[in-house]
Amino acid sequence: MKISELLALIDAKIAGQGSAVDMGGGLAPILKSLVGVEVEDITKIPGEVLDALEAGDRVIKVTGKQKHTYIVSYKGEGVGEGICLSYNAAGYGETVSYDFTDAGWVYNSTDVKTYGE
Repeated sequence: MKISELLALIDAKIAGQGSAVDMGGGLAPILKSLVGVEVEDITKIPGEVLDALEAGDRVIKVTGKQKHTYIVSYKGEGVGEGICLSYNAAGYGETVSYDFTDAGWVYNSTDVKTYGE
């Protein structure tokens, strides 16, 4: 099941509970944060997705049959701050950063580090 399908299922089940849903409706955000968000291009994440992310959330970059999990390693609040998404695997580290400006989110850079051989 794709993440988008799982998120739609969560939303439908929560909506179907009416007033019987858990205290304050906190279940949906918890489940969604466990699932993560899928994107095809880690450097072109829509602003509304970046707005919703918090430190510790997962973003999954899908490239063909491969999936790479990035963790929100930093997020500041307000203009002049930003967000960093970090990925690590087998001697390779990558951090993708965006800046939050008066005009919204702007891709800043991708920093790559390879570790010993």
